[in-house]
Amino acid sequence: MHTSALEEAALTEITNEPQPETSEPTSAPEPEITALVPTEPDVIEGEVIEIEPPEPFDAHTPPKQKRYWLLIPLTILFCLIFLAASSLFPLLTPSATVTIIPVERNITLTAAIQVQGRELPLLTLMQSTSIPATGKRHQSARHAGGTITFYNGSFSSQTIAAGTIVTGKDGVHIITDQAAIIPAGNPPIYGQITVSAHAVLTGSQGNIAAYDINQACCGNSVLAKNTQAFTGGASARDFLVVTRTDINNAVTSLLIPLSQSENAALQAQLHTGEALITPSCTPSVSSNHKPGDEAKQVSITVSVTCSGIAYIAQKVYAHATQMITKTALQRLGTGYTLLGDVTASVIHATITDQARGIATLTVKLDATFIYQITPGEKQQLVNMIAGKSKSSALHKLLSMPGIQAASIHCTGGDTLPHDPNHITISILYNTV
Repeated sequence: MHTSALEEAALTEITNEPQPETSEPTSAPEPEITALVPTEPDVIEGEVIEIEPPEPFDAHTPPKQKRYWLLIPLTILFCLIFLAASSLFPLLTPSATVTIIPVERNITLTAAIQVQGRELPLLTLMQSTSIPATGKRHQSARHAGGTITFYNGSFSSQTIAAGTIVTGKDGVHIITDQAAIIPAGNPPIYGQITVSAHAVLTGSQGNIAAYDINQACCGNSVLAKNTQAFTGGASARDFLVVTRTDINNAVTSLLIPLSQSENAALQAQLHTGEALITPSCTPSVSSNHKPGDEAKQVSITVSVTCSGIAYIAQKVYAHATQMITKTALQRLGTGYTLLGDVTASVIHATITDQARGIATLTVKLDATFIYQITPGEKQQLVNMIAGKSKSSALHKLLSMPGIQAASIHCTGGDTLPHDPNHITISILYNTV
């Protein structure tokens, strides 16, 4: 192999480099420095270098493959072992879960609250409707009724028996209902008496006009007349009448949309942040028929006059929450907290100071308070029941103030773990 002049110079320089003198002995020889020399020969112009060909490739010998496929079953096996260990760990390590339902108390009271308010102007709305009458009646055939006057021209009284029949000009037969004792006459003055009578046949044909009967009858110098018309005769028939239910249903059908319209009209008068107290409304009802009147339909008119009071709703709620919370503290003591929202229903409202715009509201307040178990109390409970049997632990828990009900689930038998860290307390609150 040929060596270039530069390589020989480099070797000579490294070999002939002077070593530093030292007076102290060295414990180990200095490491030799070897220069890296290119393994490939330099190509000199005009020089031919023979390059050995590579060994022939054996097409029948496959390259060695790394066994990556083993990772798949190993991964699956690891996952199965992990799941099995996770399932067995709770069984090998006993634990307990305690569920506690705290005591709940409902507070209801009625209070007077003063807030900013203003009275809205009176508003009157009116609406009418007509509905069919639904009452059904049956009328039997009726006799026409009236009176007959008998005149006596003789000097002695005369008696006309009850049931005497007289006939009118149109042939209608009328029968008397009672005996007629006619006093004696003194011509030219006639003795006379009037008795009740009715048509022999039922129906409207018995409704005869006045003086339809004007004839001598029933004895000497006796004259019979009907000085008034006979009325009331009618044939049998079915007809409709107005009922109280008809009127009530019509009024109800009108009051619902009227109330909605009144409320919407009053709501439109509210300012930002104001709420409307349930309007005080006075209805007025009129109809063209009374209950029992014969009619095919009845017309009803309903008018409603409403007044309203607007108030600042947020202030009422703030006052209500403050008052009922104070009451709960007085009745229940400490440890209870409000669960959900306070329900405030305005029962009555009046403007007590028109100039200052002060409204006094009578409000019904309702709220639910629940005993609040603090983290410190939970830890005390855990320490108290650790290592106890389930029955003993439940007895101790239910004897504590503020606990309404409790349940225990143990994974290692009927005894709770001695280690408090393996006991979990869960508080169950009712949703509002």
